[in-house]
Amino acid sequence: MSKWYRCYRGNAFKLFLAIVLVSSFIPAGGAALAEGTLLKTGNYYYSPAPDAGNIPDKGATGLVSSESGILFDGLTTTYAGWMGSATAKGTVQVVFDLLKDYPLDSINIVLNSPNSFWGFNQFTVKYRPEAETEYYYIAGKHVKSGTALNYSVNIPMNNKTARFIVIDIKRSHSFQHIPLTEVQIYKGTGDEGQNPAPAFTVEQMQAELKKDALMVDKYGQWVYETWPGKVATDAQLQQEYANEAKALSKVVLDRNKYDQYGGIKGGGQYAGSGYFRLEQIDNKWWFITPDGYKFILKGVDAASMWEWGYGTPYKKADGTPRKVFEELPDPIAYAPAYANDLNGERVSFVIANIMKKYGSSYESKWEEITKKRLINWGFNAFSKWTRPNNVTFPYIEVLQDPSTLKRIQWTYDVFDPQAASIIDNALSAQLQKARNDRWLIGYTYDNEAGWTTDIVKDILKFDSTSAAKGAFVDFLAPRYNNDIAAVNQLLGTNAESFDALKNTPIAITSVPAADVSDYIKLASKTYFSTIKNIIEKYDTNHLFLGSSIVPTWRTSLDWDSAAMEFVDVFSVDNYTKDPGWISRYEAFGKPLLNLEYTFSTSERGLSPINGATTTASIADRGMAYKAFIESQTAHPLYVGSGWFMYYDQAVTGRRDNENFNTGLVNQQDQPYTDMVNIMKSVNAGLETVHANGG
Repeated sequence: MSKWYRCYRGNAFKLFLAIVLVSSFIPAGGAALAEGTLLKTGNYYYSPAPDAGNIPDKGATGLVSSESGILFDGLTTTYAGWMGSATAKGTVQVVFDLLKDYPLDSINIVLNSPNSFWGFNQFTVKYRPEAETEYYYIAGKHVKSGTALNYSVNIPMNNKTARFIVIDIKRSHSFQHIPLTEVQIYKGTGDEGQNPAPAFTVEQMQAELKKDALMVDKYGQWVYETWPGKVATDAQLQQEYANEAKALSKVVLDRNKYDQYGGIKGGGQYAGSGYFRLEQIDNKWWFITPDGYKFILKGVDAASMWEWGYGTPYKKADGTPRKVFEELPDPIAYAPAYANDLNGERVSFVIANIMKKYGSSYESKWEEITKKRLINWGFNAFSKWTRPNNVTFPYIEVLQDPSTLKRIQWTYDVFDPQAASIIDNALSAQLQKARNDRWLIGYTYDNEAGWTTDIVKDILKFDSTSAAKGAFVDFLAPRYNNDIAAVNQLLGTNAESFDALKNTPIAITSVPAADVSDYIKLASKTYFSTIKNIIEKYDTNHLFLGSSIVPTWRTSLDWDSAAMEFVDVFSVDNYTKDPGWISRYEAFGKPLLNLEYTFSTSERGLSPINGATTTASIADRGMAYKAFIESQTAHPLYVGSGWFMYYDQAVTGRRDNENFNTGLVNQQDQPYTDMVNIMKSVNAGLETVHANGG
């Protein structure tokens, strides 16, 4: 078998389906079961073992008999459950051994939740017949919708043959509890298997859970669904390029309407500083371009064809090939599609498909099309992450926090006396290189990493080697008149001095909420003032745009509020349909950016980012964009946003398993026309919406 599995799927898959349809089997032992029979045969195995629900399934680390297990007991009052926690696995699995092949009509899965703390994000049902030993096929993938506690999903099997069935259930977040109430497997039409192998052992069932399921064709497309325009040949891609190049041949930025940076000329001209700046005009905040025109950021994130997040691992953690591909791009002909760096070993179907589509000088041709697309759709900037190498648009530069800082969970010790010099050394060259770039709007620093009480809780357990713990004690002492006895009484400690208190574990429940709040504010001021000073040390021309906070995750209003005096714009990443997030920050009067948001479907094997941004169709993604963006833009504090992102992620997932439908364009370099046509109309009027709204 080829190392690259370049043809080990396509023909084999078609041959297998043909065998399934035409082969007949002699029943093994006894009469065959009737069509529509509810199968209650064999064993199943959980990973991990359920830690909630009812016995014998609760706590089961071995095989559970279908005769006695609660998944086949016909009751909706019993269940297997997995409790959520900070360390809970994101996915739970169940594998079923039916003991022999059966043609299946359908599989009905019941997941009834006791309350709203229970539920799931999505599940996938996989199956294989006994003869297929290397990989599984996918019967169905379902993303939860709505808020109903009682939930049942029927997966049609259409008489496909299976002995083994695997169900993978994913959490929405680590603290969500997962229920599994019933699994109802119905026999279909056809013959049962003959001469089956013995029932699988625990070890064999564990091996089944590690097997891959076939997912995509040689273009990276989901093999279990068809749709208009699905790529079948390289020639199709090449014809699409010719057609699109012709359609976009006359697209240029309308210089009668916009200045060279995308500033709107119809709103009057203001003082141009030579760089992007901010101005409040008629009580509304605007960016002002280097030439002096009003500008609303209409950005796109990760617009580079080389973006690592568009790639997908082609090997497992143990170095063996992932058997999810019908065919991988030839590693010699499409060598640029392969990479191995700090972001892992991966292949990019985006790059391979661009090479197939554009041919020689593929990158420059792709860049020309990409620039024309974005102008045509009304986008005017690269807002976060990577951008094309040779397309000139206004852009935002992300300054990454150095990995050598002393980490505390998702953030770092801002009080470490070495932190400022570490950050300075890491960022100085980047800042000096960009300081005279008129197309640069400004900088964000770090990403989605504020402080919460969870961070403080950890710090209070540290000893005096932690600068953050020392800073807490130094902050607390003068608030209580430097009286160690009073502080001991308050905290329930017995330290002889404040220095000793730095080596004493403190329970956060003993610390008054006002003290925790003000300590977080102090940390925020330290963090943001440090970054502001470093930016201004090397670059006084560009704006500090905050740190892309998620308003309700890994931050607090204490952290956010204390940042305001040090940033020019406060930026968030907010995946929601509700523009009401702006009200959280209205009182501060600071200009606001939303630098990551998107709307998704669960079509074509991809997943939505979350339930709040899920839509029913591609066109509905465009309508969700219209409602959300126009509502945000009408607010006087809003100065722009960045759509996450230019391409979809890979169906087969990036290294952290994200496979989100985020793109303006799919991984076959085909625009989502029904969506971007709506966006084009919306983007054309956003400056008017902002001027007239609020």
